[in-house]
Amino acid sequence: MSVLAVSAPLEREDAIVREAARHGHRVAIRAATAADLIDRLAARSSDAAPALDLVLVVADEHHASRALVDACDARGLRLVALADDAAERARARTLGLEAVAWADGFAAIEAAAAPAAAGLPSRSRPRGRVITVWGPAGAPGRTTTAIALAAELALLGGSTALVDADTTSASIAPALGLLDESPGFAAAARLARAGSLTVDELDRIAQQVPTMGGVLRVLTGIGRASRWPELGADRVAEVLERCRDWADATVVDVASSLEQDEEISSDMFAPRRHAATLAALEAADEVVVVASGDAVGVARLVRALPELRAIAPSARTRVVVNKLRPSAVGVAPERAVQETLRRLAQVSPAACWPFDGRAADAALLEGRPLVDVAGRSRLRRRVQELALALQPREAQPSRASLRAAERPRRAWRAAVR
Repeated sequence: MSVLAVSAPLEREDAIVREAARHGHRVAIRAATAADLIDRLAARSSDAAPALDLVLVVADEHHASRALVDACDARGLRLVALADDAAERARARTLGLEAVAWADGFAAIEAAAAPAAAGLPSRSRPRGRVITVWGPAGAPGRTTTAIALAAELALLGGSTALVDADTTSASIAPALGLLDESPGFAAAARLARAGSLTVDELDRIAQQVPTMGGVLRVLTGIGRASRWPELGADRVAEVLERCRDWADATVVDVASSLEQDEEISSDMFAPRRHAATLAALEAADEVVVVASGDAVGVARLVRALPELRAIAPSARTRVVVNKLRPSAVGVAPERAVQETLRRLAQVSPAACWPFDGRAADAALLEGRPLVDVAGRSRLRRRVQELALALQPREAQPSRASLRAAERPRRAWRAAVR
């Protein structure tokens, strides 16, 4: 016998109770809303009542919420969503919940509850990754990389978000032809400060950008650099933490400066000029470092890498040398850069990308990622290789699936023009 907690519309709730009893289970909590269920779970954890085996909710705005997911995760409770239409399935997917259909019968619910009913520890729901794209001063191609990489990750499957956290020169909105009068990232930071940032709010304030691989959800950056105090470190960290529940992969574009100005500030609690960059690097699971493939760009990279490692010691760092060309480096530029970095910084670049101004200019002209406008270019192919390397091993696609994903390119481009 399993012990359940249920939150659903009254008619559905009564049906769940009847079916649960018929299958030998007991409903211990019946809650009218997600907030009510959270309170009931908190009260139950403080008394000697039997432990719950499953929390079952209807995946609508009244009965399934991010706060409920967090409350169940904190208590190690298995949470399953009932989803019978497209909207409910979409909400369950957004919240990272396993969804079953009521029409499939109570046996489907029992199957979803099997790990908990067998006394096994419930598996925590997978959370998204944060990939921060950073590069030293200059114009190594951080924004182009962030946009192209996000589009490639979307093409590989899974939901993808693109965040502009550059407080010096936010560029994602103009690069994608988006309006930025109401910066999405700043709005998310305000909601985080008020304690009201949810997945639903992120969906509301994000702009949707259709690409060949799927829809990118974009949080645009601040249009004026003078607004940097709105993006404090704690707010940025909270937004990116919530993004883990919002998307499978969140690609963050940040500014170049790693300066920490505590020593030159008389007020230790004042906002820090480059807090957004530092917080995004600290929150990252992966840091993609983009440097220009010339003498100046490589020198800046060598000097900055030790400081970067100190800021983000737990993140995996992948160095990309961009805009590589013989005219700036000499014969065999890729080998020359690799040897230089190994000798001076004890690092081997994960990728060396050719200077492909034609492909980059086409993407900027049309306001679309590389995959949409220059899918056969050398630069796009190198970005795709990096996106594949960033995929978790269990999510690596086969070559057949990659070819199948790219077949609709011409039809898609014709449709959006």
